[in-house]
Amino acid sequence: MRKISAWAVLSLIVLLLAACSQPAPTPTTEPAGVEPTAAPAAPGDAYPDPATDAYPAPSANSTAYPAPEAAPTTPVSNEPVVVPEPSSDQVGVVTGIILRITDGGEQEPFTSGVLYLGPVLAADTGDEVMVAVDKNAAPQSVFNAFGEFIFVDVPPGRYGLMLDLVQGTVLLNDPTGANNGDLIIEVTGGDTIDLGELAYPLP
Repeated sequence: MRKISAWAVLSLIVLLLAACSQPAPTPTTEPAGVEPTAAPAAPGDAYPDPATDAYPAPSANSTAYPAPEAAPTTPVSNEPVVVPEPSSDQVGVVTGIILRITDGGEQEPFTSGVLYLGPVLAADTGDEVMVAVDKNAAPQSVFNAFGEFIFVDVPPGRYGLMLDLVQGTVLLNDPTGANNGDLIIEVTGGDTIDLGELAYPLP
């Protein structure tokens, strides 16, 4: 009887040892409350290429961004300037002709751009130092086909003649060289000032 019991105990120990030597089973589900994690992506597909039609390149004939239209130009008048009398003794009239000197030395009527009369500014000492122009308020004029211009109803004062071109605004001097080359226009009420022909090597 003791031999049988010893054998049974020995068999039980062997079974327990065999059971302990087996690896623990791997759980097939995530613990409760934990989201399953995705398997890591392979190195080749970590950053997938964008769709080929996500941002199509503009075609050669694309009209998405059309070029701006050229600004309309005011037709140049073929009518000669008719110089009126000042409308009152509180304002004056200024007229003249601008000519362009060509590369060949010839003179032709200048017909583009806008002319302004800019007031001459003086320093505290009384010395005239510069000509300024406010294009929204200054007297202005355009040219006809003969290069003629006219300013009417000009308030009395001392002015410089300024030409506004695409390249910028320039102060015109006296092409004869008089008065150290400065072209100062003194407007008095009730008077008409004719500057005559002024020729410059304009673009």
